[in-house]
Amino acid sequence: MPTTSAIPGTGADTGAGASVGSGPRRGIELLRNGLGLIGPRHGRHGLSVQHLDALALPIGDDGVVAGVDAEGQPAVLGINRPTPYDVVLIGGLWTAQVLALRSAATGARVAVETGRPQAWMQMVHAMGGGQNGLSVYDVGRVPPQGASAGTPVLVVRDCGMRPPRGRVVSGPWQSVLTLLPYLSPVAPRLLRQARLAGIQRVSPDEAVELGRTMGLTRAEVESLPSLPDGVTLWCTDRDRQYVLTQPTDPEAGLLGAPRRMD
Repeated sequence: MPTTSAIPGTGADTGAGASVGSGPRRGIELLRNGLGLIGPRHGRHGLSVQHLDALALPIGDDGVVAGVDAEGQPAVLGINRPTPYDVVLIGGLWTAQVLALRSAATGARVAVETGRPQAWMQMVHAMGGGQNGLSVYDVGRVPPQGASAGTPVLVVRDCGMRPPRGRVVSGPWQSVLTLLPYLSPVAPRLLRQARLAGIQRVSPDEAVELGRTMGLTRAEVESLPSLPDGVTLWCTDRDRQYVLTQPTDPEAGLLGAPRRMD
């Protein structure tokens, strides 16, 4: 591998090094130019371009495991982000609750804004009465969450077909997941604002409308009315992925089997 040229701006490529001299004066000049402490001299380590792939580290995506993809590999949603992140899920309560549980398991605090608090109370009790990362609030009553890199927040908005504009919105380290049971008149606006959208089984008419709104392919549109329980088509601007969410034993004991309808 060829050696690199001298670092610009250090004087090494201008001939200035010749006037530095040796001994203490040379060491002081090197420190002043930002080359650090003088250490032992070692030979250079070279690596050919053909061997660069060997440096790859087997590190997967960081986030919440939403399920498995068509190849059986884990599908991860990167919900905890330093930038605002909005997610829309047109689907069932079961999937939203599984994502909330798994987000809390990653260390995020989950704030649920809902008009049906009784549907969430079993989760609150199972997680220690709201002391272990999940709190439930009435619609429009979610207080500021104080999200930070150390305590990221997921706000789940389970507010029916026409959710009002939320008081608590997405921000740094605070993502918002809005659950819509069906395609409603407000869905196009929410989908345009969302960075990620999940679609579960819908009617043929809803599938056609979603195809126009989101630019889905004909095959994707035709698949939506027949998606099995637990399967979600997750969509970004560039990618589409079918994901099967399978509950763990504790999740199945708490929430039951996957289902589209509640």
